[in-house]
Amino acid sequence: MLASDLDNQNFQGATNPDSLLHVEFMWKQPVDKWKTEHTGKEVLLPRIPYVRIMRPGDQTSVHETPVRDDHKARFPQKWLAFQMKEGLIEGANADVPGWKLEEWPQINETQRRELQHMRFSTVEQVAGASDGQIQRIGIGGIGLREQARAALKAKNRSEFEAELKAKDKEMAEMRERLAKLEAMLPQVGTQVGAKSDTLHVPKKG
Repeated sequence: MLASDLDNQNFQGATNPDSLLHVEFMWKQPVDKWKTEHTGKEVLLPRIPYVRIMRPGDQTSVHETPVRDDHKARFPQKWLAFQMKEGLIEGANADVPGWKLEEWPQINETQRRELQHMRFSTVEQVAGASDGQIQRIGIGGIGLREQARAALKAKNRSEFEAELKAKDKEMAEMRERLAKLEAMLPQVGTQVGAKSDTLHVPKKG
């Protein structure tokens, strides 16, 4: 094992060589070489994510290529920052029903980003995460799951109580309207009787 290997516990002050690189994720539209050659005009393909990797100050070391899964795993924080900036995470999870992580006040911004990076988008998903998923979250994963479950119970209880109050209010308003109608019925009967007496014409003898 090399002394510079991060896994070598005998080497003090080991540094990840990737931390010394300049890494930038961006959008690019690659050239469709076949169509460009046959039409004589530059034809661009739809834009896709690219990554630019270089050693700072060394223009000869610049390497640009379409983003692959190994790039995402190698530079997770940079990839996450790019996704957040471009709205890729929110867009990918926009159709997932449930209580969005953005609306969960019990977690901070860092925790939310880490969860979204692991493709969690709702509190329900965190609450229902398996032990394997929780282990991948890392330290504090079990605590987050328990917080999510407790938060959902509290939210459901609050919504249930609010629904009951709304129904009670509706029933009270209905009873009040019925009481007013019942109070008006004798008056309506009296008015109808009075009109009948007025309209009565006695027969001629």
